[in-house]
Amino acid sequence: MSKPARKVLIVKTGYSEFLDRGISTTVSLGDVLICTSLLYLYKHDHVTWATSHQARELLEGNALIHELLIFGSEALEKLQQGSFDLLINLEKDIGISTALSRVKAKKRFGFYFSDKTHSIETRKRSTRYLLAGQENHRDIEKNALEILFEAVGKKWDGQGLILGHQKRSRIKYDFGFNHSVGSKWPTKAWSMDYWKELERMLEGKYSVTWQKGHTHLGTYMNWINSCRVIVTSDSLGQAIGSALGKKVITLYGPTNHQRMQNVPNVEVVPSTLKCPHMPCYLPFCKFDKFCMDYISPEKVASLCLQAIK
Repeated sequence: MSKPARKVLIVKTGYSEFLDRGISTTVSLGDVLICTSLLYLYKHDHVTWATSHQARELLEGNALIHELLIFGSEALEKLQQGSFDLLINLEKDIGISTALSRVKAKKRFGFYFSDKTHSIETRKRSTRYLLAGQENHRDIEKNALEILFEAVGKKWDGQGLILGHQKRSRIKYDFGFNHSVGSKWPTKAWSMDYWKELERMLEGKYSVTWQKGHTHLGTYMNWINSCRVIVTSDSLGQAIGSALGKKVITLYGPTNHQRMQNVPNVEVVPSTLKCPHMPCYLPFCKFDKFCMDYISPEKVASLCLQAIK
């Protein structure tokens, strides 16, 4: 006899990132999408997910989310009128955590505001380093999904990301170059000379397309879906590509490549520079050598050819 479905509430807006101590007004869409892996644990339950307006399109159409809410006063009022068997708060925001303390739940995981320490804490000791600043993440050897599953008392078993996006485009290209990076970490960018060199190594035998539609999420997802292989920096394109089942080759320098190590469909390519400051998470490099310059086009081309087979 099957167990009755539980009522599960997941709160992930994207205003805070796993590897960032602060809260930002810029939503980390990649972090939101990464958290969808948890849905595999609750596929037989009734899941309500509260998110930001910016991240809504990433979650719409997801068959494992039964109710999608935009976090705010109206949604919070609705949540406080109900009750849940399980509440998972993945936002280390004081306002959100305090508000969620007034939502009835039999069991809670994730972040909460402690009246004793007057700060944000985690309910699982194994995930306490999620609260640390980026400078304390250099020695982490677990990927983001392992950390997430530990946060709810489970062990990650290779589950991937889930995207509800309806695929509207057919595969047209062998390789997609997701070359653009956001304003937060411009140091994630690979040299344009290297991108052009990679294109020269692949052109003739394979078709290549350059990043399109990144200012419009739906168009951007359709572009990624039109490619067999995505070559990218540590960015949203990496998460979308993985969720869409693409082969993703991700170039890592200033951020920790362990975060996506062994995540389904993702091949991480860390810089070969032996810099004691890596991963530094600096927006601008202040050292003598720049880590992203130590990822060679030849190495990436070799991985591309292996991925396309």
